[in-house]
Amino acid sequence: MEEMIKAFSTRKLQDAINGFVVELNDGITNEVRKYLDKLSYDELIEVKKFLNKLLNICYNGILFNDEITIEEIHIFNILNEKQKYLFKQTIIYFLGRLPIEIDLNILKQAYKNEEDNHTKLNIVCSTLSSFDEELELDFVNKLLNDKEYDKMLRSWTMAFFKKVDNPYEYEDNPNDDWTPAKIPRLKRLAINDENNPKFKKALAFRLLDLTTIFLFIRNRQNETLLENEKEIIKNTNIDFEIYSKEKKQIMNNLIQKICI
Repeated sequence: MEEMIKAFSTRKLQDAINGFVVELNDGITNEVRKYLDKLSYDELIEVKKFLNKLLNICYNGILFNDEITIEEIHIFNILNEKQKYLFKQTIIYFLGRLPIEIDLNILKQAYKNEEDNHTKLNIVCSTLSSFDEELELDFVNKLLNDKEYDKMLRSWTMAFFKKVDNPYEYEDNPNDDWTPAKIPRLKRLAINDENNPKFKKALAFRLLDLTTIFLFIRNRQNETLLENEKEIIKNTNIDFEIYSKEKKQIMNNLIQKICI
């Protein structure tokens, strides 16, 4: 964690290599985001530029026009494939969690050039704060209609909150208790008060949270929510102008299916 924070401070590729090749979990991300939240706006702009450059290196310079030096390519290519993968995940995650506006087009380019399901999920989560629905709706459609995407989301959600050692290799077992995944989703769906400091994030993740709960229920035989949990779902406000008609319809359908 200290090496990761150092990389955000120095904004040097070698420090990023040392600090970003980690398996992320809730504990690590919370502490690093506390650090980022204390930075000035100008510092955050520099951090964003730094992360964008690193991501462009991960995609061999195809995301946007930027000079990548031979030395930078050499430093990056020293990493093995797993390290490169973890490096990319860390960059994408924090690009979407900086407390400033994201560069949406760069992440869209990454999504369109990405084949890995976990990475696509990471990119989508990092674009949700923009309330641009292009990638979100595409990905939710995959989650609802593709078994591999479905399993990936459930597995990643469980692994992240259970803090397992290898979250990208973890597979959800339909017989396991999914409470570690359920409780955080329900807590966020219960946020309907605009004065709540977590309101905007709750709004941004609303569709994905509903989709996640639906997928867990669909994949667990005879599984259902408790009555008080169903009340949270039923009372989840989806009537906001910031949502498209299509998105509202999908969320309404999910609510109906979850609360049967």
